[in-house]
Amino acid sequence: MSLLADRASQLFLCATIAGGAGIYVWYYLTAICKQPALYLMEGKLSSLVLQHCTLLRKQYRPPFWVWNPHAQTVLSAMRTLTCRAKYDRQPIITQDGGTVALDWFQPRGLDKIPSDAPIVLILHGLTGGSGEGYCKWMCSCIAAKGWRSVVLNYRGCAGLELTSPTLYCASFTDDVHLAVEEIHHQFPNARLFAAGYSLGSLILCKYLAEAANGTWKLKGSGISSAVMVSNPFCMHRSKVRVSKPWSAEWLYNIGLAHRIKQYIVEHNLALSKHAEIDMKSIAESRTIEHLDERVVCKLFGHDTAEDYYTAASSMQFIPQIQTPSLFLIAEDDPFLGHLPIQECKCNKNTVLAVTTRGGHVAFLQGLWPFGTAWMDQVAMQFFSACSESPQTSFDATSCSELGS
Repeated sequence: MSLLADRASQLFLCATIAGGAGIYVWYYLTAICKQPALYLMEGKLSSLVLQHCTLLRKQYRPPFWVWNPHAQTVLSAMRTLTCRAKYDRQPIITQDGGTVALDWFQPRGLDKIPSDAPIVLILHGLTGGSGEGYCKWMCSCIAAKGWRSVVLNYRGCAGLELTSPTLYCASFTDDVHLAVEEIHHQFPNARLFAAGYSLGSLILCKYLAEAANGTWKLKGSGISSAVMVSNPFCMHRSKVRVSKPWSAEWLYNIGLAHRIKQYIVEHNLALSKHAEIDMKSIAESRTIEHLDERVVCKLFGHDTAEDYYTAASSMQFIPQIQTPSLFLIAEDDPFLGHLPIQECKCNKNTVLAVTTRGGHVAFLQGLWPFGTAWMDQVAMQFFSACSESPQTSFDATSCSELGS
C-alpha cells in the first residue's frame, strides 16, 4: 500500500506540473503572442509595408520567460554585453562651439562596401551613446545587410567633452541637421535612413516635421525613411505616469534622474559658465521633472517644464511629416504617454505599429533574448523595402486600421 501511495503521489505531482505547464503555454500563445496592430493610410506606403514588412503581419513572440514589460526593459540593457562594436569617431564642432560626434561602425569588410551603399543614422536615448546595446545590435544588423551605420552622440555623451554650456534635449534638433548635412557631404550618392530610440525618436520626429516646414536649408529632411522606436509621444502624460510614487515607473524616474545628475556633475565646469544654472538646486533634484525645470528650461528658453513637454511632444509633429516613417511602440511601454492612432491613420507618410508586449526599447525575442531584437529585424525590413522604392513620399486616398 505504501508503494502504491508513493506512485500515486508521484503521478499526481507529474500531472499537476504538466497541467500547469499546459495552462501556461496556452496563456502565452493566446494572451501574450499577438500580431501588432497597424494604423496607417491606404496607399503606396501601406502597400509597401504590408508586402515587405512580413514581421508586422505575424505574431510578436517575446521570450516565454520574460514578457513582463519591466523585465524586458531592464534585461534589454544586458544586450550591450553581448555585442562587440568598434567605431571610428568623427567629432563635429557646432556653430556655438559645442561638440557632437559621429561614431562610424567598423565591421569586417568595411572597405568592400561601395560608397553609394545606404547609410543608417542612429539617434540614442537619454544619457546614452553608441555603446548602448540597441545601438550596437542595430549596427550589426545593418552591417550584415552590407550597409553603413553611424551613431550620433549628443553633447557630453559617450565620453565627449562638453565644450559649450549647452546640452541636448528632446526639443533641440540643430545637431541632427548638422549630422545629416555632414553625412551627405561625405557620401553624396548614398541614401540616408534614420532610426531613433526613446528620446532620440522624439528628436527625430521633430526634425522631420521641421524639415517638411522648410526650417532647414536641405530640400526635405535629407532622410529617405525613418524608424522611431518607443516614442512616448506625449511627454505630459508620460511625466504623470512616471511620477506616481513607489510605482515601477517611478523607479525609472528616480534612476534616470540619478544618471542625468551624474552627467551634469561630469560636465560641471562647462555648465558653471552658464549664470542661470544653480548646481546646488541640481544636486537636490530627485526627479526628471525637477532637472528639466532647473536645467533644460534654463538652457533652451522654456518657461516651465510643462512648456518644454509641449514643445517636444511628437503628437503635434506627426501630421506634418513628409518622410516615410514607421513608429514602433509597445502598449506596455512604461514611458508611453499617448498612442497617436488618428495622427498616423491620416498621414500618408506614417505607419504606427503597436504590440501588446515589448517594454521600452526592448522587444526581446527567443530563448536567449540578448541577441538581435525583434525591433532590429522590423526596422531592417522597413529600410530594405524603402531602399527599393525611388519615392521619398507616397500618395494615399483614405484612412484605415489594420490588425487587432
